[in-house]
Amino acid sequence: MEEITYKDLTQTELDCLKDIYISSRVSAMKENDLRKFVTEIIIDQIKGTFGNAEEREAWDEIKEYFSEDLSKIILEVKEKCSKNKNVQTKSPEEVEFDKRLSLLKQQQQDEKASEDMWEDE
Repeated sequence: MEEITYKDLTQTELDCLKDIYISSRVSAMKENDLRKFVTEIIIDQIKGTFGNAEEREAWDEIKEYFSEDLSKIILEVKEKCSKNKNVQTKSPEEVEFDKRLSLLKQQQQDEKASEDMWEDE
């Protein structure tokens, strides 16, 4: 029997199948699984921001959620971060970039050393 793929369905049929999948998957999840899943989604949405537009969207969502408590929470965060010298001042993306840059520089040095070794002969 030939395998059916998403290309064999119309857009309406595919949307209907997706709705059934979503409903079935959510219904089958336990509360703990739902909380874990939603946490992952919110982390991606809020902490996985790139660029000013996405950062602004995350900021607006945070601002709306905390509303009147936002100023108080920001002060607490600033105080906590100023006391804790171990708090990383670079974003995870910047840390990852620095690691990759360092690795790239090391590879270039290794290649240069390898080339120099062959030139000596």
